[in-house]
Amino acid sequence: MNKVKSLIIIILSLIILGQTFNYAQDSLEVSNQKAKEVIERYLTAIGGREALSNIEDRTTIMRGSAMGQSLTMIVKQKAPNKMRQEVKAGGMDQLVVFDGEKGIMKVAEKKIDIAGKELEQLKIEATLNILLDPESFGIKISFEGEENTGDVNMFKIKFILPSGIRWFEYFDASTGLKVKEEKELQTEMGIIQQTVNYDNYTEVDGIKYPFKITQSVAGQVIDVAVSSIKINKGLSDDLFVIAE
Repeated sequence: MNKVKSLIIIILSLIILGQTFNYAQDSLEVSNQKAKEVIERYLTAIGGREALSNIEDRTTIMRGSAMGQSLTMIVKQKAPNKMRQEVKAGGMDQLVVFDGEKGIMKVAEKKIDIAGKELEQLKIEATLNILLDPESFGIKISFEGEENTGDVNMFKIKFILPSGIRWFEYFDASTGLKVKEEKELQTEMGIIQQTVNYDNYTEVDGIKYPFKITQSVAGQVIDVAVSSIKINKGLSDDLFVIAE
């Protein structure tokens, strides 16, 4: 169960011939284009493509609680797709490192190699600003319509990873900001569902980030608040080395 929790804290045929196929293909293209428009509006809302493209590294510190325990998360990322995540919760230290190709997790001095769909998900999570061009990573995107939560109207976008794992992201139709994610997570226990809500967007060096994050999975709720975000501080590659 600790492995599942660690992965969660880290940190998506039918052939129809003839005229019907052409219609379906057109519908897919329209859906894909609408999804791109929603994503582009989101990128503009948080600061724009140019500002996001200039990010070389980012360090995020978050604090919160889960299952009655206080926790601290430190996430360090370096372009294009290196990540180091440290979690301190309930007297236990957890570490996840992705060096751009390989991933490992350490829990209580036990080292676990990350592989398969879990590794694919980790690579996606580690990539800085993947929404700048998700399709270049083999991710399929489509517009799934509109949904309402309270007085918020949201655009729903589906992402399908090369492995078939699905993620859904919801964007405020008014502000363009992302307000929710629903993800399938591959674990040793099979696929589990994770929901993440985002709020309190705050500007840091010209880019808006959500400073309030609520994550729900397997009946557990994790509330975290971002303490600080530091951008382009020259993180060393040594932080992301995986010792043999």
